[in-house]
Amino acid sequence: MATEVYEQLLGLQDLDVRITQLVHRHAHHPARDAVAEVEATIAELDQSMVAVNETKLELDGRQKVLDDEVATIEKRRSEIDAKLYDGSVTATKDLLALQDEAAMLKERQDGVEDVEIEIMELLEPVLAQLDASAVTKADLESQLEARNADLEQELSAVDAELADTKAQRAAAAEPIPADLMATYDELRNTLGGVAVARLTGKTCDGCHMSLSAVAYDRMKKEPDDAVVHCDQCGRILIR
Repeated sequence: MATEVYEQLLGLQDLDVRITQLVHRHAHHPARDAVAEVEATIAELDQSMVAVNETKLELDGRQKVLDDEVATIEKRRSEIDAKLYDGSVTATKDLLALQDEAAMLKERQDGVEDVEIEIMELLEPVLAQLDASAVTKADLESQLEARNADLEQELSAVDAELADTKAQRAAAAEPIPADLMATYDELRNTLGGVAVARLTGKTCDGCHMSLSAVAYDRMKKEPDDAVVHCDQCGRILIR
């Protein structure tokens, strides 16, 4: 097996390392963190808006009950006014009773309307907070859209480089014998992606450990095209 094949194998390994880096970059791109940061802020804002909106709904409910009561009172007062002035009631006792009821209803309506004013005063800062939160959320959503666009652009660039590197890898693997490729792939899976290393003197550049004297002597007797391994880490050595 020619020394050239081992050099090709080392080049293939460089491409595989780059592919691994690109896959990791795609999965953990910093632009993803920028998107996640805005998403988290929006989620927190949504949660706070839910609480504020619950307060608004509670106050709205109380106001609705009071509005209904005022409407009922006004209807009854209108009925009393009609009876007082349409001549249908003539007895003094009945007229006085209607007047007393009208006065009582007026007093009750005034009290209910005072409470309504209090509720409106409570609602004012709640509505202001909801309006401010809505403006903030709109701004955050614009930021999120922009960051998602940046992320898409960044990932597209990574995808393009990854596709090109994979194509280079396929071409680089073609001239390498199948049995050597099988050994290479197996070692890559067990040795953290680095299956091939140069031998510098008696030191393996993969594990940075020196070969034993016995292993080194045995390796020197092997033909130049023989597949030799580091006796420390098991990587294929390029002599």
